[in-house]
Amino acid sequence: MLSTTERSIVCWLLAGTILMGFLVPGISEIFQKFTSASLLVMIILSLIPMGRFDFEQVFSLDRNVWRVVLWQLFVLPAIVVAAAHLARISPLITVLMVTTASAGSLFASPTFAELLQVNKQRALQCMILSTFLMPISYFIFFTLVMHSSVNIDVMSFLNRCVIFLALPLGLFLVYMGFARAFPEKLVMTFEGASRRLTILALIVFGLGIVGPARDLFWNHFNQFVLYLLVVISLGAGMAYLTAVVMFRQGINDAITASIVSGFRNVGLGFVLLSGVSSEDTAVYVGISQIPIFLAPLVLSFIVRRSRSNEGVFATA
Repeated sequence: MLSTTERSIVCWLLAGTILMGFLVPGISEIFQKFTSASLLVMIILSLIPMGRFDFEQVFSLDRNVWRVVLWQLFVLPAIVVAAAHLARISPLITVLMVTTASAGSLFASPTFAELLQVNKQRALQCMILSTFLMPISYFIFFTLVMHSSVNIDVMSFLNRCVIFLALPLGLFLVYMGFARAFPEKLVMTFEGASRRLTILALIVFGLGIVGPARDLFWNHFNQFVLYLLVVISLGAGMAYLTAVVMFRQGINDAITASIVSGFRNVGLGFVLLSGVSSEDTAVYVGISQIPIFLAPLVLSFIVRRSRSNEGVFATA
């Protein structure tokens, strides 16, 4: 685990990364060619710290986990499509919204759950399951539901799924089979290094993917604000609706479900859908990184403030 100081540094580092991507001319173009490679490295390394977990801790068949993931990947996108149709939202914006709603949970979702002191284990299980089921959600909504607006090259899509999902999963399962046999000190060193390298890969990916969004920010600010409002409203709306629907499971599980539903891995979705991605999609995905990279800092501030208030009440 990262120390408290390291977590604070990471929060500021990620916030600084997204600001740098928007403010420093040309930096995105430098890192853009490493975007896909850094994403693949990030996926592989993010799985390593779970290598010594029991299989059931990672790949849960708990019906509550499945309920959250099925809601997240299939019900929410259907609601988004229906709402967009009723509100007569343009097909372009609808496609962008479904790109978010059909994506799996953000890899940092368990960390966000830990920061908010809710069910980290449930968030981890939902993150794993939703990540490896997201190709099914994309296939259903972009070929069957929205076939008039999107044309997927199925073989190209499957090839990217193999590279970015099946390959990391296979490597992880192999490592999982041998991790317990390695000396504990060696494994802890390896896992600590993987966490730090994951953050580095995330920084490279973030800097490489924000280029189109930065150009829009400086050249067409009104459209940038529109996309940003869509990103924030959609994430907040999915999180709120999920918390309301899942409230009967208890407040902790409801908040956990809202985290995994509100924070989506749009970057991975963008890579999987790169065959049908447009310039608008690239811009939208870049803008989507703003709340993702700022969330750790905001959540850590909320937690610190909450704990300080608890301390004040305890001494009163």
